[in-house]
Amino acid sequence: MAKVRLSKKTVAAIVSIACAAVLICALLIVNVFYPLRYFTAFIAQREEYPEGELNMCVLDVGQADCAIVTLPNGKTLLIDGGDGTYRNNLKILTELNRRCSLRIDYIVCTSVKDEHCGGLGEIIRNSSVGAIFYPYCTNRYITESFGDFISAANESGARMIVAEYGAGVSSEDFYFTFLSPSVHTNPDSEYAQLNSDPNDGTIAAASAVLWIEHKGTGIVYAGDVTGSKLDEIAATYNLMQQLGDPDGYFTFSGHGINFSSCAAYKAAAHAAESSLSTSFTDLISPDISVISVGENNSEGCPSVSVLADLLAHGTTDDNIFMTCYDGDVTLNIDGSGRLTASAAD
Repeated sequence: MAKVRLSKKTVAAIVSIACAAVLICALLIVNVFYPLRYFTAFIAQREEYPEGELNMCVLDVGQADCAIVTLPNGKTLLIDGGDGTYRNNLKILTELNRRCSLRIDYIVCTSVKDEHCGGLGEIIRNSSVGAIFYPYCTNRYITESFGDFISAANESGARMIVAEYGAGVSSEDFYFTFLSPSVHTNPDSEYAQLNSDPNDGTIAAASAVLWIEHKGTGIVYAGDVTGSKLDEIAATYNLMQQLGDPDGYFTFSGHGINFSSCAAYKAAAHAAESSLSTSFTDLISPDISVISVGENNSEGCPSVSVLADLLAHGTTDDNIFMTCYDGDVTLNIDGSGRLTASAAD
């Protein structure tokens, strides 16, 4: 049989095709475990955080909200998921992998609005999730992002818990819980109003306000809630203080919530004018305030009146952080309860 001789060009072409085939197969195998569009997130270098400390990073995700918390026991809490843009999804997944190899123990969605739950569906699909605290909205398609989030949450097999007063997680020296909204079974609750008459006002009123505490030092994380709702929280707190809190209203799992121990405040609604609540900031008087806000946004955030209010109630000019200027902002509570803040930029 005559031997077939191949030209150098033909051999080179065959080798090129074979190499391309091997590369494609390798990419397909990798994609089974790590989606290629987020591949760089999965190879981020891990960073260890000291046990016994609580570390919160408020990410710069533009005119949206997202914070990742490494808890004192090493578990991870994700609050909101940005607006769903590829840039922000990649950033959030990268930070998660840097902290915890994409094992998210707890997710909190503070609002049905796109800038809070926009990326959560994609993040859940690319992570392992333990429990999800979600807004009790019977219309899952109130926003496209919320519908995608709920679909991904249901498919994930995670434990689903309504984000409402009385819910939360507690350990020996830290816990997080909700100051608002009230329980969804209450016919007059914020969720009941949202479900009977969904509009901008009821959506904002039903947004979550979290209290996070470690070693007696508190952080308030407000979602998209309005100043009038913060006024209500302040009024209720003052009333319970006068009555001696007979029913333990501001108590969670044996922990008494004391607003005077608040050291940091993640401002509500990007510090919009509508979020102004002098009575609330007077109560918490935060040493440090963080505003998650996009540069040159169309909503006029942050409001001058909100900034003035923060300055008048405990936060100095050097301790007001804005993600549009400062980048990612990190809050750390050490084992003695001391809180420090730092910015990326």
